[in-house]
This record gives sequence, C-alpha cells and structure tokens, in this order.
Amino acid sequence: MYNITIETEASYAGKSDTYTIEQGDKSIPVTHEVGGFMNKNVKPETKKLFHTEYRPIADAFENIDFQKVFKESGDLVGYDGWTLKVTLSKVMSGISVSLWCPSEDPSKPETTKLLQACEKVCALFDQEL
Repeated sequence: MYNITIETEASYAGKSDTYTIEQGDKSIPVTHEVGGFMNKNVKPETKKLFHTEYRPIADAFENIDFQKVFKESGDLVGYDGWTLKVTLSKVMSGISVSLWCPSEDPSKPETTKLLQACEKVCALFDQEL
C-alpha cells in the first residue's frame, strides 16, 4: 500500500487543494486541505475509510504507469489554468508527476486513468478536480 498525495493549484484563483492518504492499521485516513490567500479560514477535513472502501482507490492508482503519464505530457506551460501534482510514496521511495491543465483525452490513456483515480479521492469530499 502506498501513501498518496494529490495537489492542485489554480494560482490565478488563489486556491490550492491537497488530498493526503496515509496508510493506517485499522482505517485509512484521507485528508483534504484547502489553501491559498482566498481560503485562509478553511479547516482541513479528514475521513477514515475501511480497507475495503479504500481498495478501489488503491487499485486505480496502482494501475497507472507514471512513466507513460510523463511521456504523454506536453511542453506547453501557461500563466493561467491549473496544475496537478500526484505523488505515490512508500517508506523512503516515491514517484511524482506534475501536469499543467491535464484533461481526459483518448490519445492520453494513462493521463486519463490518473485523472479518474484522482476524481475518486476528490469525490469523497464532494469536490471535483
């Protein structure tokens, strides 16, 4: 099992979201934190999932080839839009990918799988990417 961190940032809107999933013995805590200058008073929210509830989320992330996501990413970077950074870690090892304005696209199947996996986590808090 991995720890998972999902970070989104829309700097033009002054908002960032961080979703953190940590492994627990009896349950899996999932925390959503909202940041940015427009959201200083928003308190973090944590939900605890049973291992059976967490399994579909874990499976979704474990079936993503981060190297392919990296290869599917483009060279374009802009000043508007948003960024997504996803990190999977286990003990002292980890892998991350950062994307600018990712979207579901049949020509980018691994990126689409990553976005769909992230949506599973965001949905726990009635949020969208």
